[in-house]
Amino acid sequence: MQNENVLWEGKPFNFGFPSFTHYRITERRIVVEKGIFTKRREEIQLYRIRDITLKRNLLERMLKIGDITVLSTDTTSPSYLLRNIRDSVTVSDLLGQAAETARLKFRAQELTEIQVQ
Repeated sequence: MQNENVLWEGKPFNFGFPSFTHYRITERRIVVEKGIFTKRREEIQLYRIRDITLKRNLLERMLKIGDITVLSTDTTSPSYLLRNIRDSVTVSDLLGQAAETARLKFRAQELTEIQVQ
């Protein structure tokens, strides 16, 4: 992860219980690391993100946490859930802006955005 700025990082809010999941959003990708003894690492390139959904119930809104679902064109994880994210509205907005910036930077376009002449 050389030369990548970390835009946000955190862990799921587990109401005081330890979490062995770590989320990191850089200017190029989302990195999710899980596990204690066996670490599993997943990455989603930001330019592949198609949609971001935020879900929060009443208690979650009061605690300012929520679940962020990322839909992407990634083959291994087309739908990925970032669970119990603190300050979820801010993180969701940041992720959307970072994904748009990455699409413009890497000139990635969806097929619906290409115009045939």
